[in-house]
Amino acid sequence: MRFEPLPGEASRQRAEEQFRTTKKVNSETEASAPARQAEAEKTARLRALRLLKEAAEKDAAERDAAAAKASKSARRRRIPRAPASSPSAPK
Repeated sequence: MRFEPLPGEASRQRAEEQFRTTKKVNSETEASAPARQAEAEKTARLRALRLLKEAAEKDAAERDAAAAKASKSARRRRIPRAPASSPSAPK
């Protein structure tokens, strides 16, 4: 009866255990690949929508600022009056 495995046998058992563990991890990784791909596509779609929304909001803010500036300058604009005649001006 043997109680301890031989040195070569112990390393073989460790190698087989490592192989089984690696194989299990690889099979789990392959099984979750479609879910990860779907999540990546969803994230990309949401990011594109967010960027479009931010661009639209920035554009609207710029248009609003330009309109406010235009209306502000229109209110400040003075209507030119006819020059007043001065006593020293030739007639």
